[in-house]
Amino acid sequence: MEAKGLLGKENRPCDSYVKMSIVPDVNWKCRQKTKTVPDSKNPVFHEHFLFPVREEDEQKRLLVTVWNRERDSRQSELIGCMSFGVKSLLTPDKEISGWYYLLGEDLGRTKHLKVATRRLKQSRGATLAASQGTLA
Repeated sequence: MEAKGLLGKENRPCDSYVKMSIVPDVNWKCRQKTKTVPDSKNPVFHEHFLFPVREEDEQKRLLVTVWNRERDSRQSELIGCMSFGVKSLLTPDKEISGWYYLLGEDLGRTKHLKVATRRLKQSRGATLAASQGTLA
């Protein structure tokens, strides 16, 4: 849906996009990608994807990776990733929503970490919330 606090090299806003796939998948036939959102720390994607899931896919994971497309080349750098167990996504009475931390590639292939919600007290009654490198 969207991300907050994405920064590329030299702490510049990113030209970011998201790839999703069911892993492991040796043929990469179940890989989908959003459009690139240029020059934004807080990109909004709002795209919908459907993945065909077979019974043998229930033990796999949905891998979500976030990339920064380098402006001067065709290469992209991985910003971070996370993954969800396919079986947990198929539970009809459980909705997966909220903000999640982007993790490094090794940890992100096996985990998803939800961003904790908490209230911060301010002396003037204002509230502030900050998070970097998160995806909803």
